[in-house]
Amino acid sequence: MSEVLKIANAVAGELEEYHAEVLFFPEFELRELEEMRVAVVPLATEYKPLSRSSHEEILKVQIGFLKRGCEDELPELLTLVEGLGLGFLNKKLAGATCVCVAYNPIYSPEHLRERGQFTSVIELSFKQIR
Repeated sequence: MSEVLKIANAVAGELEEYHAEVLFFPEFELRELEEMRVAVVPLATEYKPLSRSSHEEILKVQIGFLKRGCEDELPELLTLVEGLGLGFLNKKLAGATCVCVAYNPIYSPEHLRERGQFTSVIELSFKQIR
């Protein structure tokens, strides 16, 4: 199994109380978003040489949080998403350590305004030495 897919599965496992699932094409209808939907997507793998016999792998996954919502719910949803993201920093999963947590976007004003949908994406970077 691909290393980035292993990380994605491990991240989804950590978020099982939110019914997170690994998806390759996360698309939802607004009617499906009454409850928070959490999608984990394998994003990228980078390799950097450390020596002739070892290399570093940076494995990236994105976690999408989607929920029907309004502006009044934004402070609570942002607090939840920020806390979940920071919970991964320095965490070791599937043999790799989370070295970076980025929120991009922390929320989408366009989705909130145009669709009444809260959308937030966390990008996690995991480092593995081989």
